[in-house]
Formats: sequence, structure tokens, C-alpha cells
Amino acid sequence: MLYRLRPPGRLTWCDVPGYAVCRPDDQPPPDWERLSWVPAETRAFSTDLLRIAVRYGVRSGGGIVLDARHAEDLGRADELRCDRIAAAQARAELRSGAGGQPVGVLGSRSEEQEWERTEEAARQAEADLAEVLAVPVQPHLVAHWRQLGGCYPD
Repeated sequence: MLYRLRPPGRLTWCDVPGYAVCRPDDQPPPDWERLSWVPAETRAFSTDLLRIAVRYGVRSGGGIVLDARHAEDLGRADELRCDRIAAAQARAELRSGAGGQPVGVLGSRSEEQEWERTEEAARQAEADLAEVLAVPVQPHLVAHWRQLGGCYPD
């Protein structure tokens, strides 16, 4: 899957294998604008997504095209933590009786272990994202973004 980022903050996607972006030997370069792009519904445009795009993307007529695989870890740590919180809240609701009083044991050792595993996975996702963002920016993509009227956070 490909993402196309366009200023000022539009995000579209296309169901084309991401490896198509990784072909620097294509001469002439592909006309990315000819693909069927649709608005992204499962991911929002973000500054961090733009930061990834200027590291791994390629230039298109109206923006930057990015292999979606590079954005897999974006937001993953928060998602893991939010899912864990939601599960804990659901479990607490199940434990409460009709009168709203807690039933059963709260804070069991297995729950503590689940929290620890979740936090470990979230820290790994943060580390993976940091590794993605450690790659140097491609200055020509930042210049292209700005030329199209986009703002890039330095």
C-alpha cells in the first residue's frame, strides 16, 4: 500500500505494492499522479508521518509518495496502551455488581503481568519508531514539500 501526502495536510492511499517506491533505477520515474488515490480513512495526516515521508518517500507531482510499511510503528505505542486501558476498564465493569460495588479481586498478579507486557511492547514500538526517524532527511524532499506550499517542522 502507498500513501500520498499533499500540502497542506492531505493524505490519500493507493492499493499498490509498496516495493514500487523502492526502485531508484526507474528512468523515467513513475507518474504517481496517474494512480487511483482515495482519501485515507484509517490513518490521519500527522507531522510524524511527514517526517517519515521525507526520509523514505519519493517525489510525486503534487506531494510525496510513501511505502506504508515505513509508517507501521507510527502511533503503535499509544494504540497498545489505549487497548490495554480499555481491556482493564471492561474487566472492571464485568467485576462490578448491580449496585456498582466491586466483585472479585482487582489488581491480580496476572493483570500486573499483562500491564508489564503491554508496556514492554509499547516501549519496543517507540524504539522501532525512533529507529525509523533516525534515518537522515532527504533535503530534496523537504524542498519539494515546501515548494508545494507545505510547512516542514525543522
